[in-house]
Amino acid sequence: MERYENFNDKVLLAIKNCKKKVITEQFLFAVMGMKTSFDMQAIKTSLNQLVKEDKIVRTARGKYMLAEFSSFLRAKIIGTRNGYAFARVENGDEDIFVAEKNLAGAVHGDTVLISIERPNFKGKHQSFNARKSAIVEKIVERGVKTLVGLFTINNGAHLVVPDDPRFADSIFIAPSDTMNAPHGSKVVVKIIDYPSRTKMALGKVVEVLGDARDAKVSTLSIIRSFNLIEEFPEKVEKEAAEVSHDITPEERKGRTDYTKDLVITIDGEDARDFDDAFSLEKRGDKYYLNVHIADVSHYVKEGGELDQEAFKRGTSVYFPDYVLPMLPKSLSNGICSLNPDVDRLTMSVEMVVDNKGNVVDYNINKGIIHSSYRMTYTLVTKILDGDEETRKKYAEICPMLDMSAELAKLLIKKRDDAGQLDFDLPEPQIIVDENYNTVDIIRHPRELSHRLIEQFMVLTNEVVAKHFDQLNLPFVFRVHENPTPERVANFAAFASSLGLKLNKSATPKDFQKLLIAAKDQTYSSALSKIMLRSMQKARYAPENLGHFGLALRNYCHFTSPIRRYPDLSIHRIISYMLEGKLTDKKISELYDFVEESSAQSSTTERNAEQAERTVDDQKKAEFMADKIGRVYRATISGATENGVWAELDNTVEGMIATEKLPADRYMYDQKKFALCGKKHIYRIGDPVVVKVDSVDILTRRVDFSLATEEDLEKNQ
Repeated sequence: MERYENFNDKVLLAIKNCKKKVITEQFLFAVMGMKTSFDMQAIKTSLNQLVKEDKIVRTARGKYMLAEFSSFLRAKIIGTRNGYAFARVENGDEDIFVAEKNLAGAVHGDTVLISIERPNFKGKHQSFNARKSAIVEKIVERGVKTLVGLFTINNGAHLVVPDDPRFADSIFIAPSDTMNAPHGSKVVVKIIDYPSRTKMALGKVVEVLGDARDAKVSTLSIIRSFNLIEEFPEKVEKEAAEVSHDITPEERKGRTDYTKDLVITIDGEDARDFDDAFSLEKRGDKYYLNVHIADVSHYVKEGGELDQEAFKRGTSVYFPDYVLPMLPKSLSNGICSLNPDVDRLTMSVEMVVDNKGNVVDYNINKGIIHSSYRMTYTLVTKILDGDEETRKKYAEICPMLDMSAELAKLLIKKRDDAGQLDFDLPEPQIIVDENYNTVDIIRHPRELSHRLIEQFMVLTNEVVAKHFDQLNLPFVFRVHENPTPERVANFAAFASSLGLKLNKSATPKDFQKLLIAAKDQTYSSALSKIMLRSMQKARYAPENLGHFGLALRNYCHFTSPIRRYPDLSIHRIISYMLEGKLTDKKISELYDFVEESSAQSSTTERNAEQAERTVDDQKKAEFMADKIGRVYRATISGATENGVWAELDNTVEGMIATEKLPADRYMYDQKKFALCGKKHIYRIGDPVVVKVDSVDILTRRVDFSLATEEDLEKNQ
């Protein structure tokens, strides 16, 4: 074989000169005149290197083509419990069906290259056969390296059944790799070898979490499943311990002194990290609102161990029985938290608001406050409702709270007039005991005390975003883009089935009118949910793209730097500005920083939200486990080809399978979000009576069947 200095280039040139777009190794051997095993091995080595360099693509069938000729799409595999999967194409509007035989060894979470098969069947009703489908051509990157699951010993075989149903197959564990995990325990498994059509996945137990029936272990399993982090690394804790909890005279210099103002915080009863505080006065017909936010960036220095860990986590994660803070508690509950009766450093926004809710003047600066009262939503609600005993106890701040309620109502009206979308969906409040067991689930109250703080924070976020948009400096904006025309059309069709009409303009105001029209209807909550699904997801971005849901041109997240990294990012930029450190070089560096911060914060936020929802589902299943046979009122909350979902008043959802519905020939109507038979129709929003048939705590599944009013009366 002729020796070349850059043999890879010679192989690449040979591929480029081939008339065929897709070639085999054997074809390339022939083209290049390679006959000896040594020659052929050299070409194989070169092909592998060219694939790694993304200059050529190797298909799932072992053929090769130039990367620029590839019509393959990059996608992420979304598995299902049934074996088949979906390919979520980057920047695509819909997921594409992938038959099990076409997965080529890809599993949930993998990044792959796919080719598209067009539908070969056109029927009246859409099915998997009638949809376009995908073939996995190449696995680019394995998405999941570890899994959490149930360890079982079955006829001497050690297996782990993944908690995530999107991994359809069990994982085989060699006897030497079990870490002596007992049967029925939850474990973390490292995948050694991935599954194929002919063999199981092979794994190794790397952590034994405990008994699967233990409520605390259930939460810990979910934490591990989402790759969330419990403990802080030693070097992070060390840096946190070195942060002084005393404010020095030097640190007070250059800050506005608000310590003589009447400043308060309002949070939930269980809150320990207080990001925000405020004071309010009224002079004439104008409100003077000062919002003070913890100056976390003063303590978390750019590039330090604390900063790197906060960036990695992106957000605090809140479970009913557990909190994973973004910052160590010595900071989040200590020096950064705006605790009462101590001086604290702040980033403060002074606003003058007229009697129409417009901000007519503002100032952003660094301050120092001394919070006078740590108030809760419950206490403030009592005060605003006129509870005499509570008002007497907190007489000093009652006038300010009354004034705050007045301003909040004014701001709510202004935002309603602008078209803000207030979905007001029920949020579960899950109450656990000291053993992490769920003892009750109620709808989280949303009183004026909650909305008061919401409005003040939204106003502050808007002012800060507008200020930096006008300065044209690098910044992290909170954006919520307009819904796509396709999603608007789908939602409009659903609204039409309820007798509601959505204007073609599809502005926030148009959507808001539907929410108002549905307010007192049984389908109100369902309409809100379907509308929310039709929207794009809010995210963080370095470009100011506006916020559709809030009907705002300018918006950011500035008010929670203890628990959200984008807020901390913004504080850092503001500090540089206030301290006169925004040199051309620093501004250039910040453009890269806000790009990275926006992307990372959006990713960690989505992961945290999914984890929180999963834990909520776990706690709900645990709560319903001893309620088999009980009968409840419910509302149809979803529909699929396999049945309908019903939601109880306490927000617990369960499935009513098609076979448990009255005998009929059912078809799923996608436009109406309804399961339709010739005799019976089940629409989202319809009231039903259900009986709890079964609860599977491990899969977090609750199953219902239909019941009658008579059954309900007997159950009372």
